[in-house]
Amino acid sequence: MQTLKTDTRKRILNVSKRLFLKKGFRETTTRDIAREAGINLSNLYHYFASKDELFCQLLKPATNTLEAMLNEHHGIKGVDILSMQEEGYVEATLEEYMDAIRKYRNLLKLLLFKSQGSSLEGYKEYYVEKATRLVLDWLRAMKTKHPEINTDVSGFFVHLNNVWMFTLLEEVLMHDLTEEEVRSVMSDYIQFEVIGWRKMIQI
Repeated sequence: MQTLKTDTRKRILNVSKRLFLKKGFRETTTRDIAREAGINLSNLYHYFASKDELFCQLLKPATNTLEAMLNEHHGIKGVDILSMQEEGYVEATLEEYMDAIRKYRNLLKLLLFKSQGSSLEGYKEYYVEKATRLVLDWLRAMKTKHPEINTDVSGFFVHLNNVWMFTLLEEVLMHDLTEEEVRSVMSDYIQFEVIGWRKMIQI
């Protein structure tokens, strides 16, 4: 019985992903999803209380990954700022971005281009605001740990930096770049970022 429930849930998620990608959140109905999944509408609500809950659950792997990347790098317990000097830092950061795009390309498209009308519609703005706060707190913590570094960085610059990251992600996804093209662009971006931050914080 549990296996059947798991299979039905997966089918609902797979069908909804296809429909949301085609029509967007707003124009896709739960009736559409139930019909394509081969179940009654009431049965769909047994698994998901609303279309919005279904959408959020579908996108959870992507949003969880973005949150984890933010916390790992810029949470209070994030990486030490001096790690930007280490050999392999750029390559490791590149692989982290590549892995996220490789695994969640379509979910990220849904999040950034097809979420109008859902509770995730403002996710980019939410993430940028949260990231800005975390980065500024992280910089203060790093200044305490390493008094010799320069952390006199404008909060609005940090805000813009986070906006640029999302803009890059949007452009990469919008233009359906191949994995090789994505790697080339992301490599250039990360090197540019790291070199700039090293210069700014004087390490």
